[in-house]
Amino acid sequence: MENRTEHFLLSSLRGLSKKSAWFAGLLALVPLGAAQAQENESTSAPVQVIEPDISPRSISEANLDTEFFEVGAFAGLLSIDNFSTEPLYGISAAFHATEDFFIQFNYGMSEAGLTSFEELSGSNVRLLTDDDRDYSYYDFLVGYNIFPGEIFFSDSLTFNSAFYLVGGVGNTEFGGESNFTTTLGTGFRIVLLDWLTVHVDFRDHMFNSDLIRQSQLTHNIELSSGFTLFF
Repeated sequence: MENRTEHFLLSSLRGLSKKSAWFAGLLALVPLGAAQAQENESTSAPVQVIEPDISPRSISEANLDTEFFEVGAFAGLLSIDNFSTEPLYGISAAFHATEDFFIQFNYGMSEAGLTSFEELSGSNVRLLTDDDRDYSYYDFLVGYNIFPGEIFFSDSLTFNSAFYLVGGVGNTEFGGESNFTTTLGTGFRIVLLDWLTVHVDFRDHMFNSDLIRQSQLTHNIELSSGFTLFF
């Protein structure tokens, strides 16, 4: 009985030893396979990397560094309510308090022509003397840059620019009257150099006048352009 038991145990141990040896052989083959795969990858053809041919573009633009004051001159056309559209010219000065807000002073001069009634009446009727036809105004405006941006003229040349709104009050001398004036408008500015800008402005100068009829609110439309210097 004991011999049979010993024989069975010896046979089981021999079977386990064979299985363990077979399993250990498989484990030994796994690193060899991984190493062979890495060797095959290293000996394969190198991967070609295509780099895009992009060269940086150099742009030259005018910047305003520490210049806060602006002075200049402008010229354009002024449509005087109830009268004709005449040439306009003047001077301006501005102080840029912040990047967005500025304060502006303007002085402009023009000369009114004949009304349609005077033209139809011939040379016998004149509502105003020659001196009274002189039109001049001054105003103090507050401006706000609503759309600052840039204008590209070429691949390497660009200029800073801005659309802005203005509004304020002033006074108008016309027809022998001195009239309190409210001014609203908009404009566009291009910075050509860090000390030179060009403007295009549209303004409405509004005041009450009784030259033609009693207590009439007149709208005097200005379209002008000019150059200013920064310092």
